[in-house]
Amino acid sequence: MSLSKQLLVLISLIFLIVFSVSFYLSMNHIRNYLEVESEIHVQDTATSLGLSMSPHMDDEQDPILETMMNAIFDMGYYKEMRLENVDGEELVKLSNPVQMEGVPDWVITLLPMKTATAMSEISSGWNISGTLYVTSNPAYGYLKLYQQAKETLLYSAVVFIAAFVLLMLVLRLTLQPLKAIQKQANEISGGNFTTISKLPWTTEVRHVAQSMNGMSKKIGDTIARLNNRLDALNDSLKRDALTGLFNQATFNVDIKRALAAGDSGHVFYFKFDDLSDISKQLGNHKVDKLLQGFADVLQQGVNELGTVYRLYGSEFALISPSSDVNSITVLAEKLKHDINSLGQEFNLEDMIHMGIVLFNKTSEFDRLMPALIEAYEQARNIGHNAYFIQQESLSSMDELAWKAAIQHAIDNHTPEITFTAEAYNYSGAVPVKVMQEAFTVVTDRDGKELAIGTLFSVAQEFGMAEELDKLIVNKIIQRMEKDGFNSPVTINLSNKSIASTNFQQWLAARLEQTTLPAQLLAFSVTAYAAAKDITAFDSFSSFVESLGATMLLKRYSPDIIPIDMLRGLHIDYIRLARDLTQDIRGNVSKPDFLELIQEVSSLIEVKVLAESVTSDDDFEIVKQAGLFGISR
Repeated sequence: MSLSKQLLVLISLIFLIVFSVSFYLSMNHIRNYLEVESEIHVQDTATSLGLSMSPHMDDEQDPILETMMNAIFDMGYYKEMRLENVDGEELVKLSNPVQMEGVPDWVITLLPMKTATAMSEISSGWNISGTLYVTSNPAYGYLKLYQQAKETLLYSAVVFIAAFVLLMLVLRLTLQPLKAIQKQANEISGGNFTTISKLPWTTEVRHVAQSMNGMSKKIGDTIARLNNRLDALNDSLKRDALTGLFNQATFNVDIKRALAAGDSGHVFYFKFDDLSDISKQLGNHKVDKLLQGFADVLQQGVNELGTVYRLYGSEFALISPSSDVNSITVLAEKLKHDINSLGQEFNLEDMIHMGIVLFNKTSEFDRLMPALIEAYEQARNIGHNAYFIQQESLSSMDELAWKAAIQHAIDNHTPEITFTAEAYNYSGAVPVKVMQEAFTVVTDRDGKELAIGTLFSVAQEFGMAEELDKLIVNKIIQRMEKDGFNSPVTINLSNKSIASTNFQQWLAARLEQTTLPAQLLAFSVTAYAAAKDITAFDSFSSFVESLGATMLLKRYSPDIIPIDMLRGLHIDYIRLARDLTQDIRGNVSKPDFLELIQEVSSLIEVKVLAESVTSDDDFEIVKQAGLFGISR
């Protein structure tokens, strides 16, 4: 019950108690007054009538006696009149039944009135000749009492309603700021650290609002400060310390994203043929200058045409979104010219060769690096600082073969479900399983396992991803029902499905049929995919929340989606990119990064998972960071 309702009920109850006591006392006083008035009235009647009848009492049979009594009795105010002679014999008796018409029983029950009886002795000369008894009729007293009660109740009801309405208005004005404070608290819980600009006039509520504003500002400033540190640490984790270029882990993530998105382009692979020999000739300091100079050559030569990476000591890479071989050839020639110029500065004639490979939506990541090395070796056979462009597909199948394989999987329900990446919470004495991932295995007609990333990339291209997702989700739910799962399971979805109204309707209907608790289903997309269409993702997350299920972002890093945005996107879990939880001791920034991301996520109530922490050293550091779940 709301505070305003509680106050209204309390004040109404107090009013009712006060009114009831006041009403009863008032009615009781009125009753006593009517009883006294009735006694006085009947006594006056008996006295005056007795005096009037006194001259006629010589003859007890005189009809004038009854006539005089009837004249007074017919007024109706009396219940009974009785005349007795001196011997106690009844001479005249008049009676009138008590009729309480229009008076409810509760008045008579709660406020009973005494019947007043008066006596007057009648004298003839100096002798008493008779006695007159007059009894009042209580009906008139009850009627007057009832009329008074009705008027009192009516006016009291009018006053109560007016006071109630006034009280509601006052409470509304007084408690309205509490709604603003409640909204502010919800905003803070959602990661929006707002303040109340219009402070309430009630002193106590004003102090609460000021405290809330202060708390909101402090938390917001804290998270902003932590986010800035996270951004700085995350950027340092993604870059090579010497050249400032992106590193090997970032290259792997970016090329996988491009393949998953169905993009096409070319990958350049650069390698110093013998960096150790150059180091012997020039010394470590000049080698560092050489590497930095080569990084500048790549960045200046590429501009905004691609992204440059340093993979290892002597290896560099470039991802270009251009799939036109002519423009790639022009870029390669320019880079060759710049490399020759750099070599002349250090008296090096032949130092770098380039292998260039085409990729598209059917390309397989596992085939990329071997193809790049092969192209590099071809370039070494061409000449000084030469390049070689390989246009052959990195896929084991062409597009039509992929489409046929996907259609076969859908038509024959061939995808198989396995459960991997079991994550445990290690905060207690005994590890508790908190998440596992449903992994899909799809094979072609010959039973050969297909690359799942390429499979979904092609499926989205041909508009088959939604049907494939429906099939896989249905199989996962059936398997969970059969095996009696009691811990959440990550279910991966494609961008096409989360943006589809038809898929949402199907999913809602499917969850109505299952006996599984909805909170065991953690629907997942990559952070990169969510960032590409944040509106569709936000809408789907809200939909999942309405079903009682949960939402997980995998391969998460703060540079893709700022962590303070997650609560507003209805995220329940994030699973960090693998490179953030591997080789932690080899990078001094990673432990600080993990502690910061855990601290910020706990403030916005998002659970953090770490995936595939294989090293014992890394595991101990991740465990100490207090992450919600760790898989090994």
